[in-house]
Amino acid sequence: MSLPRMSTYLAACSNKPSPLSAAVHLYAWNAAISAAFIHPLHFCEVVVRNAVSEALTATYGAQWPWSQGFFLSLPETAGSVFKPRQALLAARQKAEQSAGGNPPSADKAIAEMSFAFWESMFTARYDHGLWDNHIKRLFPHAPAALPYYKLRAEIRSALEATRKFRNRIAHHEPIFARQLAHDYARIQKVVKYRCDQTAAWMSQSQTVNVVLATKP
Repeated sequence: MSLPRMSTYLAACSNKPSPLSAAVHLYAWNAAISAAFIHPLHFCEVVVRNAVSEALTATYGAQWPWSQGFFLSLPETAGSVFKPRQALLAARQKAEQSAGGNPPSADKAIAEMSFAFWESMFTARYDHGLWDNHIKRLFPHAPAALPYYKLRAEIRSALEATRKFRNRIAHHEPIFARQLAHDYARIQKVVKYRCDQTAAWMSQSQTVNVVLATKP
């Protein structure tokens, strides 16, 4: 490992009796907890994209990725980088290529879309006509008294934080200094809003809490 890569860990362990040994140990633990988080992150993305797909199917039909009405509802850009229309067109193209001349699969297109795409579907532009009609049904375990637009905003905020967290893990960055129990709780809340049985299954099979308990 290079000195620049280890510098964050060495700084965190500078007061240890053996800073280098402690930094190596912390680095390995950071990798282990990052790997453990892939499991709940997987659950979170799949349940969210299924919920969005159900809402879009109810609004635009089973082949919603090819709906011109849906395409036109997407903004050219979302934020400074992400381009929802381009993302949808790319997913369509891959689904069509995979179909080999047969009718393309909506499921294939769904699988090609990024976490950022699903997050972008929870912006306020979709409050009317999509989430006002479907969010309470699709996230039935959210607080009943929460207005649909506040629930939509809460989910979007959670997904944005989760996406940024996942990106840190994907780029092998240090996460050891974060409040990782809160990161897990945020993921679990979104999954539970959608399906409490899935949340229980995720909780029973995840290893995040086990690895957290071994933090050096």
